[in-house]
Amino acid sequence: MPSTPKRNTVLMTTMIGCAALTAVTTASAHQVWLENAGGQARLHFGEFNENLRETSPGRLDQFKGVPMLEQVAGTSAQRVEGKLGKDAFAYTTTGTPDTLFAAPAYPLIDRSKRNLPAMVWQPSARWVAGLAKPVTPTAPLDLVPTGKPGELKVVYKGAPVPKAKVQLAAPSGWTREVETGEDGTVTFVTPWKGQYVAEVKHNDKTEGTTAQGEKYGEASYVTTLTFVLADGMASPALPEPPKGH
Repeated sequence: MPSTPKRNTVLMTTMIGCAALTAVTTASAHQVWLENAGGQARLHFGEFNENLRETSPGRLDQFKGVPMLEQVAGTSAQRVEGKLGKDAFAYTTTGTPDTLFAAPAYPLIDRSKRNLPAMVWQPSARWVAGLAKPVTPTAPLDLVPTGKPGELKVVYKGAPVPKAKVQLAAPSGWTREVETGEDGTVTFVTPWKGQYVAEVKHNDKTEGTTAQGEKYGEASYVTTLTFVLADGMASPALPEPPKGH
């Protein structure tokens, strides 16, 4: 059948819509997480359990600049500037921080072609020196250790979140998902030594306005918590990175 201008317009509109949906899905399916060793912290964008780290040039450039890193040691807090690297935002930390936190800004997601309101996607990442010391939540959606063995707590705007699904990725990339109790806590068994990354998501359909004055109808949060255990069984390595990364 010969193509017509009307048919071509419909096809092009459909393709643009699919591309936009793919971009939204790719972003919201990803996470950011922090790694810290030897005074060097790195904020990655991708999927820890799949050993997938987005790069620059590439999807790492989608964020609105380099986010600040918040470093807390005891009662002392400071903000650390970073720089964009090949596969992470890089920071130089000082002393022995108890926790690090970063929340990169992502452009407002336009969903008008799907007859949906604009959406704010807010990824955040926290790193802690260990699970033995409780950490005070500071982010809208936060995931923090309570100080009890293997216990984490999900908090949204100061209140515990019951029935939240928390996924923990082991040093090998193996994952397990557990639901929080009424008090917002969840407990994991961590038999391997190495780096773990826990993740929680939360959607809020309350309308709002960004700091830049942009209106949105939904906010989607994804927050990770990274910690490293020195004791435990030796763990298999992460899988090979996906092709193209």
